[in-house]
Amino acid sequence: MPRLTMRLVEKTLQEEVHKLDKRVQLIAVNQTKKKDAYRVTLLRDGRSGNAAIKKDLIREYLAGEGKGNELRKALGKAVSHLSIRYR
Repeated sequence: MPRLTMRLVEKTLQEEVHKLDKRVQLIAVNQTKKKDAYRVTLLRDGRSGNAAIKKDLIREYLAGEGKGNELRKALGKAVSHLSIRYR
């Protein structure tokens, strides 16, 4: 498994968000204060929203341990929240 760097995390999340909805952009990825999760900022149609994604979820996804669905589900909730909230 590759070392978990900020650049790798951004690239991975960018690809997954793009697969879910091509209109949503990944603006920023930051570590939370406890450093056990990443704060993901998304933008769609001029509106932004946040989601917290646990590091373990990303590690398991990159290791290929079958947790890809859980990562997509977590990102999908954030993307759908943007869609519902700002209609």
